[in-house]
Amino acid sequence: MLALQVHGQDMPLKGQVTGQGTPLSGVTIRLYLLPDTLLLKQITSDFQGGFSFSLQERQHYQLRFTAVGYQPDVREVNKLTSALKVALKPSVTKLGEVIVSSSPSAISVRQGKLSYNVEQSAGATGSNVLELLRRTPGVNVDQDGNIVLKGSPAVNVMLDGRMTYLSGQQLSRLLEGMNAGTVSKIEVITTPSAQFDAAGNAGIINILSRRTGKAGYALNISSGMTVSRYLLHSESMNGNIRTGKVNFFGGFGYNHRRRFLEETSTQLSGGSTFLRDGINPNQSHFYSYSGGADISLSSRQQLGFSYTGTTDDWSKDATGTLTKLNNANQVTSRVQSHDYAKEPFYNNIVNLNYQFKIDTTGKVLNADANYIGYRNFSDGYLNSNSYDPQGNLIGGFQQLNFHQPGKIHILSFKTDMVLPFKTWIYKAGLKYAAIATDNNFRYDSLANGISTYAPSLSDHFQYHERIAAAYTTVSGKWNGTDWEAGLRAEQTNLDANAIAAGQRNTASYLNWFPSLAITQKLDKNQQLDLSISRRINRPNYAHLNPVRYYTDKYALYQGNPRLVAETSWLSQLSYTWKGRYIASLNYNHSVHFIGRTATFNPVSQLLTLSNGNFPYRDRLELQLIVPVKLAAFWEVQTTTTFSYTAYPIAQLEGPLTVTKKAVDLFVNQTFRLPARINFELQTRYTSPDLNGIYMSRYYFTMDGGCKKSFLNNKLDARLAFADLFHTGWYWGYSLSDTLPYSYKNTPDSRRLSFSLVYHLGGKLTPGKTHRTEEQDRL
Repeated sequence: MLALQVHGQDMPLKGQVTGQGTPLSGVTIRLYLLPDTLLLKQITSDFQGGFSFSLQERQHYQLRFTAVGYQPDVREVNKLTSALKVALKPSVTKLGEVIVSSSPSAISVRQGKLSYNVEQSAGATGSNVLELLRRTPGVNVDQDGNIVLKGSPAVNVMLDGRMTYLSGQQLSRLLEGMNAGTVSKIEVITTPSAQFDAAGNAGIINILSRRTGKAGYALNISSGMTVSRYLLHSESMNGNIRTGKVNFFGGFGYNHRRRFLEETSTQLSGGSTFLRDGINPNQSHFYSYSGGADISLSSRQQLGFSYTGTTDDWSKDATGTLTKLNNANQVTSRVQSHDYAKEPFYNNIVNLNYQFKIDTTGKVLNADANYIGYRNFSDGYLNSNSYDPQGNLIGGFQQLNFHQPGKIHILSFKTDMVLPFKTWIYKAGLKYAAIATDNNFRYDSLANGISTYAPSLSDHFQYHERIAAAYTTVSGKWNGTDWEAGLRAEQTNLDANAIAAGQRNTASYLNWFPSLAITQKLDKNQQLDLSISRRINRPNYAHLNPVRYYTDKYALYQGNPRLVAETSWLSQLSYTWKGRYIASLNYNHSVHFIGRTATFNPVSQLLTLSNGNFPYRDRLELQLIVPVKLAAFWEVQTTTTFSYTAYPIAQLEGPLTVTKKAVDLFVNQTFRLPARINFELQTRYTSPDLNGIYMSRYYFTMDGGCKKSFLNNKLDARLAFADLFHTGWYWGYSLSDTLPYSYKNTPDSRRLSFSLVYHLGGKLTPGKTHRTEEQDRL
């Protein structure tokens, strides 16, 4: 007998795996031979979710599909099967693991917008949003909490697409009170389109929160403790209840903050030297409270109401010594000062918003109305004692008492419409805002126990501003190119009146703000982005107010009511490779650039710090973002920014154009340790750079933290440290020979923090954030 071996014909099998309508790459697919379930082959799906096998015609097979975060799927195939579509269902019990293991790209860029996905950061849970911004590449936060982007503090901050527009100090207080665990992404928009307010020459930072549409309830309870010079603590509670048509939300928080700052400076003038050495501690009992509801009136209409309030019981108790030396470096006198201020601050923000979906094609009408009221009542005193070189009291005890109540009222109305068509989208909108500020500040001189009104130091500042704006944008796709073009017009009318000083400035002007953004996909791995826009930076109200804030009897900060608005052209060209490696080139040309200034009166020997207009400023930046995976547990992301800045400053011999090349290096290292512990280490170095008339010296700091989840991810524990080597100094010197001046400020920035966050119910769904653009300039 003859033994013959017969082979069946090979049959191709192709298919695609999807999840929630999106192709899934990296799905593990195992091929088994039936009935013995013998494993023949294992592959993973490609970038488009595709896969293929070669099967024997006379055999029966089984395919098993597995992916983290999805339910397994099993399919049997035979000779009649040639194509297969497999849709995996999400696994609810593994949803948390999907977020960690299948997180989106950490960084992406599109049409002038750089996005950082921070949802999985080990430092997010238990920390606050301001700490997140300190660790965001390209963003700097100075000693006072002012946010600096592209070398300028003229940046607007949005929450979920709505402008906050608080002043630097008040914005930092707000962000410090926000739980970073609710943040999913931070967007840095360097060239905003015409649909955004034109304010903010450095661009916009948009902080996006995590959301869910599921019915039910959620409650986050957090508590944290920080150890540095002081023992600090904070508590917060945020929650929501969502039914089918209504989402009720609210929160309450308390934060006890204390800061300690050592301040030294050297000033040369007229052959004399002024040495200042002092400490500036301050503390705050900060309360935040919010509530509101988002209501679905119908399938096409939504109505929302929200209230946000804060109370900040802030105070400082600073002391310092001013030592005067002659040209022979001999001490001629000393002045000891005590500067005390108590400034309770209240703000109330009410928002009413409405959305109407015109039809099912995406046509939408939005409307917002806002009222914002701010009040502060600053009271305090500055007292001084002068001594001769031998320590004898001269001139008698001196004290200035001050009372500086301030009120700001803002009303704004805004409406937008989105009209999508077959190949392009049209947007248009209108806005009107009315701002009124009132600050009646008074100084009284105390001598021999008698208080006397000081009219030369007192004034009544009133400011009124009206802004009417309209914009239109058109966007679409053409031959693989995404584009958006827009134009915004803003009519501004203002009246700044320092009544006692007789300084009144009025202005009325119309500005046009065009914008253009283009995204070109070169291939599946390469992308080019080009964006251009014109912006304006109106002076902060505090920068216009001529009220005086004394450091000692010979130094003060004073607003400048003669400031004019700064306008800029912003442009950016970016190249992205594999969605991870990014190179971007930015250019910013500003006219009437607003920066820090200082003047000295040789008669009164008074040093006045302020803000002034520089004729122009040019800044060129090259930013490189390179993520590297060194091991399965170790990832490193490096962001390097090279910059060149130039603008003219005043000198004794006439204006001089100062230039500076600088580098900012940010390295973020992530370690996935055993026991599911995440550890992060951030290192930042900033070389000397220009800051108004000053040259800021280098800045270096190292922060880190680890996170561990317990109780089925219901409890998050976080241990973190900040400024490990205590090198986060702020120091610099004046570039102008009209006033040789240098300073060094050392904060108590080395800190150890521990926090706990407990989650009840589902994921937190905060209400829609509705902020107005005018709040930025408070």
